[in-house]
Amino acid sequence: MIRKQQGRWKRPLAFILMLVLAAASMPMSPAYAASTGMAWATQQVPIYTPPSGGVWYPRLLKLTPQEWLVSFDTNAGGGNTRIVVSRTQNGGYSWSAPVTAVSSPTGNVGNGQMMRLPNGEIWLAYRHVVQNGSTYDIQLNVRRSFDGGYTWSDLPGGLIGSSTASSFKGLWEPHLEMIGNTIAVLYADDSPAAVGTTGQQNLYMKTWNGNSWGNRITISDGVAVGSREGMPVITRMSDGRYITVFEASDVPGHPFVIKYKISPDGFNWSVPRQTLYVPNGNGKKAGAPFVVRLEDGRLMTAFQTDDSSANTGDPYTSMHTMISADNGATWQHKYNVFPVSDTRSSNWNALMTVDATKVAAVTSATYPANGIYLRFGYTVTPFQTNLVNNPGFETANVAGWTTYGDDYPQRILIHGANDGVGLPAAEGLYFVGLAGTSGPATAYIGQTITGLDNGTYTMRARMRSSGGQNSCVMEVKDYGGSMRQAGCPVTTSWTPVTISNVQVTNGQATIGFYVSNSSPSQWADIDQVEFFRE
Repeated sequence: MIRKQQGRWKRPLAFILMLVLAAASMPMSPAYAASTGMAWATQQVPIYTPPSGGVWYPRLLKLTPQEWLVSFDTNAGGGNTRIVVSRTQNGGYSWSAPVTAVSSPTGNVGNGQMMRLPNGEIWLAYRHVVQNGSTYDIQLNVRRSFDGGYTWSDLPGGLIGSSTASSFKGLWEPHLEMIGNTIAVLYADDSPAAVGTTGQQNLYMKTWNGNSWGNRITISDGVAVGSREGMPVITRMSDGRYITVFEASDVPGHPFVIKYKISPDGFNWSVPRQTLYVPNGNGKKAGAPFVVRLEDGRLMTAFQTDDSSANTGDPYTSMHTMISADNGATWQHKYNVFPVSDTRSSNWNALMTVDATKVAAVTSATYPANGIYLRFGYTVTPFQTNLVNNPGFETANVAGWTTYGDDYPQRILIHGANDGVGLPAAEGLYFVGLAGTSGPATAYIGQTITGLDNGTYTMRARMRSSGGQNSCVMEVKDYGGSMRQAGCPVTTSWTPVTISNVQVTNGQATIGFYVSNSSPSQWADIDQVEFFRE
């Protein structure tokens, strides 16, 4: 359960929008986000939570600065999977009820992705699967809208490709993109006609000739490299070249990793495959990538990985992002955008550059409830906005936080309403405790917040402790000045602890909590952590 807005940043929507507009109009310099990552607001916006059924594969499209669309797959209410579209007219803070864009009485549709053409038309590419016994007929096709996504009709000649196989093989994940003045579509193909019986998968591109899709261009030959290449997404880089990110299966010990290619013109892909991310831990995977170019020229990629979970597999993966400030040569600042509990997921994610100040991320998550959710990342740090990831530990784990050695779960404990502690959280259902046990009686939990502009910041948390420790502190460091600390309050009541007037000068800050206990009976509890720009 991700915490809602709390304390200082509980404001009416109009006030929040006013702050966003004010921040967007402020001078862009000096700003450190270009070299220190992205600052993500704690708050996340629920776009749609179905009363029953599932939701998957959200994709954003910006029509105007304030009006956006999001498409996603759903079988809410039963029946075949269909693609629906929801709309915001206030920059992502509230969303309309979804309307159906693509459905089929004979099969399931999914993998919807939208693009707006220069003439204002909106195209939506999708996959259609019809099963007859053990035979699967799969098509990739396109619908279009002339009225901003309110109504949809088939695009004449829009069939991208089709396949028939006796197993669940075929064409997948179409992604539309303008390459110069040319409409192109990328997709994955594991049909027998493309890869035989190898079990691998190839990536292809086709271009629109005005009436139909042309011959396919090979982006990556999975058969040749012994890999199941999948889920291609493309964007134009600041130097005019094009990058395509995709998942691959040719790294031993990992079901999938993230790779990429860079084309000089968007059409010639006879270039080397490069590795973007290999997950930490044997058997861990990373897949379903996405990539956008930020307005400051950096690249941001998203993918889902289970390397932050105690469990393994797609049901336990969550959305992470990384940033490249050198056109894909290196990738840094890994961040868990939608932290979840160890038994839930935030999958099939997407990104959209909003403007020069922020980016929007969307996910289809099973946590805190099954639904589509949105979160904002900022290149210009907003004011009075909490930037702490998983600030109330409502995921029932330490997702978004860093610990050392076997601190978690040996000496960093997640407490809930029914774990025998008998004490309620400061807010929500969970809080974290730093407790003395056998072995070294120290524990640390912290996180580095990046993408911060120069300015004055405040750290605050609700705390309580037994007292008697060798050391028990809340701290902030690595912000360009000397470490600042505040002691833990000795009380059984939740008490605010504040470190104010933190002068950030190097684009980041590391916040944390440290205890050194002298007895196993000593403890310190933490909840409702805040770090915000004044």
